[in-house]
Amino acid sequence: MLLLTKKRSVIFQLLSIGTLCAFMWGTLLTHVAVAQEAVKVPSGTVVTLRTMTPLTPEQLNVGDLVILAVVSDVVVDGKVVIKAGAEARGEITSSKSRNMIGIAARIGLSVRSVTAVDGSTIPLFGTKLAEGKSKMTVSIGLSLVCCILFALMKGGDATIPAGTQIQATVAGTTSVQVSES
Repeated sequence: MLLLTKKRSVIFQLLSIGTLCAFMWGTLLTHVAVAQEAVKVPSGTVVTLRTMTPLTPEQLNVGDLVILAVVSDVVVDGKVVIKAGAEARGEITSSKSRNMIGIAARIGLSVRSVTAVDGSTIPLFGTKLAEGKSKMTVSIGLSLVCCILFALMKGGDATIPAGTQIQATVAGTTSVQVSES
């Protein structure tokens, strides 16, 4: 009986040591540093973005944040520095709903930044403006000549549809850490 207990004790110790070694090996492998290199993304590098939702002056106000997505990988010196689908941020800079007397709607967007492959933020510059058709001249002219009710005529709508592509550029040279392949 004592011999059987010693065998179980030795087996238990070997299993414990094996489990500990496997755990340590797995932990060490996940913490091994991946070789990285800094790639300079030059000012003026083009980043193509697309809107994720329709942007309208009825839903957005000046200063509102808008999330955009990168259309395709941005490659510098053969290395991907910004992945397709990466999140970019923009801000509404103009928002005016259509109004009476033929005043047209307007919505303006300014692209601010994008997230690089290393998680850093790269400043961008790009704008998009959509304006509806103005009917002010017609509205005022007809209300003076025919009927004052023509002053109630509204201008055209303005929308930046979902999926609209916007060309933005890197605002200043930025360094991005990329994994060496």
